[in-house]
Amino acid sequence: MGWQDSAWIQRLREISRQMWFRVTLFSLGGVALALLAQWIGPYLPYIPEIELASGSVSSLLNIIASSMLAVTTFSMSIIIGAYGSATNSATPRATELLAMDTVAQNAVSVFIGSFLFSIVGIIGLSAGFYAAQGRVLLFAATLLNILLIVWTLLRWVDHLNRFGRMTDIIGRIETAATNAACLYRDNPRLGARPLPSGLAGDACHVLPKDAGFVRFIDIPALQDAAEKLDIRVEVLRMPGKYVHRHEPLMAVSRDLDQAGADRLRDAFTLGLRRSFDQDIRYGMIVLSEVASRALSAAINDPGTAIDVIRAGGRVLAEYHRPADETHQAVRHDRIHVPELEVRELYREFFSPIVRHGAAEPEVIQALLDSVEALGQGDGDKALTRRIAHEVRVRAVDVLKRNWERRMLQ
Repeated sequence: MGWQDSAWIQRLREISRQMWFRVTLFSLGGVALALLAQWIGPYLPYIPEIELASGSVSSLLNIIASSMLAVTTFSMSIIIGAYGSATNSATPRATELLAMDTVAQNAVSVFIGSFLFSIVGIIGLSAGFYAAQGRVLLFAATLLNILLIVWTLLRWVDHLNRFGRMTDIIGRIETAATNAACLYRDNPRLGARPLPSGLAGDACHVLPKDAGFVRFIDIPALQDAAEKLDIRVEVLRMPGKYVHRHEPLMAVSRDLDQAGADRLRDAFTLGLRRSFDQDIRYGMIVLSEVASRALSAAINDPGTAIDVIRAGGRVLAEYHRPADETHQAVRHDRIHVPELEVRELYREFFSPIVRHGAAEPEVIQALLDSVEALGQGDGDKALTRRIAHEVRVRAVDVLKRNWERRMLQ
């Protein structure tokens, strides 16, 4: 936990994940590159041979302008199609991860930036904006732009072989959930103290300004505010929890004025949707949704459900992996945070899959293998035994053939 975990860095991170951000940067870069040729051109030496070669720059720019518009439209149709496929075959929550794909964002950004570069260059040539040296520099920039387009196209074509496929979607969800699992493994309670039995009787609650999901908590900022206000803070709504306007976000050890309460609220980022960054339960729920959809009568794909079970097992195994104790020290002594409920984490992942896959012996066997592997490793052995027993009881009630029941023994 550090400066990279502050709320404003988190907001910047969320903005940078959106496609419009990269598209805007590349577009501004393309326009600036075309204009830069005129400003730097007069400082370049005059070479007649290069000037003759630069005479073809207008035709090259026309080719780029016409082709990039078509390629951009085609690429966006593929991306939108992948979103729809993920919504129908996996879960609508997976589209958020597809939208953050950097290869797709870079491809569209390069195509649009190249289109604007060529348009500005064509306009400048038509208006006589470029002198002889400026045309030479524009020609060199056009050649570099063509190389960038070719490299981007090759990467984009290779990426399309995997983009939006079920294995790709499961892998993205697993990665997001694993990142959150490692965060809680290395920083239990996000570096704060465990939640005590209760604050003093004069404790007061701080309410949110608007309802929404808790997406991110800036624990260092909360600690800084608590030190300046000389209070202790109990976080009551962790990332992933939905809070209404009249429900408390936190409890503090004494009454605060409006300015103090606002300072504490600023450490919480609320939104209409959950975020994967500090919410390991969300990642496990989304994985479970993919398995439940695969086990539905409309799709009936036990193989995908088994892949999800193994992915979820890897996430939980990563969470239970022993961490360096030096990283688990309490760094925010005025903040109290509830423990992550491992039992609920297991329940939210395994229970829906058991409910929808109890009639599939292969799915039940994969569930038992995953749970037993966690118990044999660093997981909670009592919890895994209880879950394995519940899985067997549920499956025996549904399976009708003796040979299917024997698979569970």
